[in-house]
Amino acid sequence: MENKRKRPPAFKIEIPASVEEKVDILEKMKKVRSHLVEKLSRPVNNFDIIENLLDFWIKSKSENTESERAKIPGAYISATRSQVNQDFFVTSLPSVKKLMATAESHGKYCGGKLIVKKVIKRGHVASLKISCISTNRARHSYQWSSSPYLPNGKYLINERINHAFLCSGMLPSHYTRFCNGARMGILSVDARDNFFKKYKIFVKEEYEESTNTALLEEIGSYEDLDGIDIITDARHGWRKNAQDTSVVAIGEQTHKVLNCVHVTKADDPVTQRHEKHGTEQVYRELDQKQVSVKVHTHDRNMAINKLVKQSKNGLTTNQNDTWHAVKSVKKAMATVSSGPMYLKERKWSEELHDKVESVATHFHWSIRNSEGDASRLTANLDNIVEHYKGNHKECHSTSRCRTDPNYESKRVIIQSPVAEKLLNSVIKNSIIYKNPNDFRLGRDTFFVESFNNTLNIYEDKRIAFGTEQYKTRSYLGTCHWNENVGREITSITYKRDPKAPRRLKGKKNYKKKTFVFRENIWNRYMKNVFSKRRK
Repeated sequence: MENKRKRPPAFKIEIPASVEEKVDILEKMKKVRSHLVEKLSRPVNNFDIIENLLDFWIKSKSENTESERAKIPGAYISATRSQVNQDFFVTSLPSVKKLMATAESHGKYCGGKLIVKKVIKRGHVASLKISCISTNRARHSYQWSSSPYLPNGKYLINERINHAFLCSGMLPSHYTRFCNGARMGILSVDARDNFFKKYKIFVKEEYEESTNTALLEEIGSYEDLDGIDIITDARHGWRKNAQDTSVVAIGEQTHKVLNCVHVTKADDPVTQRHEKHGTEQVYRELDQKQVSVKVHTHDRNMAINKLVKQSKNGLTTNQNDTWHAVKSVKKAMATVSSGPMYLKERKWSEELHDKVESVATHFHWSIRNSEGDASRLTANLDNIVEHYKGNHKECHSTSRCRTDPNYESKRVIIQSPVAEKLLNSVIKNSIIYKNPNDFRLGRDTFFVESFNNTLNIYEDKRIAFGTEQYKTRSYLGTCHWNENVGREITSITYKRDPKAPRRLKGKKNYKKKTFVFRENIWNRYMKNVFSKRRK
């Protein structure tokens, strides 16, 4: 039987088209077929036609793409040795887009090349005069600025950098050196002063909102709404005979600044009285807001002690910082635990050499465990000598010396009458023993001292600021503190510190600081700028 001829494999392509379009396509394929037959010198079918057409199109497209790429200049710029000392300026994305649009528009109707004819520096902004080099008589010229304009006629970039300069706490001398070193332009003193006069209003608004919110949070943190506890302290603007003083009041619960009063020599010519003057103003403003103070803690300023005890008629409890008081105890212990040999067992005793830190710790423990009772605090302090003599009858029932039958003291037992007398004198001459009512609650001013460190960012004690500058910088420091105090911790690092070998708590690692207050101040200022345009 004769084998049938096998047909080669084939596939169909369905093309949607009308009868006229079909005839037109077939005519074109017929022409292509004739060209291919002449070129290839062999018969061709529809597959050859389609394959050659597609290859031709792909090849022509790739050649066009490569030629287009060859015309596009690279974005990489290599600096030459002569360019490294050039002046710089700051620009913004809208300004760059405007420059690109200008160049594109110019290229549509003119083949001339654009060049920079002149550069004028205005602060951190550059104004460029751009012209084209054309063979035609018509020359085109453009003026381009690296910053958009605000409705008040100022450059946005200059205003923003002015804002950053003020909110960072940077000193004018630092700003000048930085800008001159970077060769990025500099804002004149007049420009900065004019900006500050308008800007300080919005800094004060942010400060008032921050402190008012802090006061509401402090009031809400107490179960009974009969008053709040505050911590106050004074920070002088200079190291001696200061013109300016910041008297700050911080909430005991939230640790946020409730008020930061600025006192100058115009209010009181004696710097030492500034803290009292500022504290009185703090109380006046709290009274205006109908907020009473239950407990007032400070660094044992005797004028403040008298003010609180007499002016408040017993409605406010006066408390002094325990850390400073115990620090004086440690100094006194150092004098009776060591000294010259000819005064040994007269002015100092060797039995006390290992008790400087432990006595200080015992003072702290006595305050913390007095339960707010002055008589119990005194009794706890009286028992210190007996404890180191080995008599633990009056020690606290939870102390290890009472609960552990195998307890042995690490300290040298006091046996010398001189050592006992010296230790007794240190304890009974301490301000805590003499004034137990001022320490019975065990309050401290740690957060005020920490706030003063934050103020150092904005108010350098080596610089004599003007009154308005000082107040504004105090406001910025307050906003900075209130936004970041009490933020969460991410971890605790335990690292031995040779300066504090007995420290067991470790170092807290806090979350990164935020500076929302800066954006709030900027937005307030911009709102004012754009609202004037609408008017």
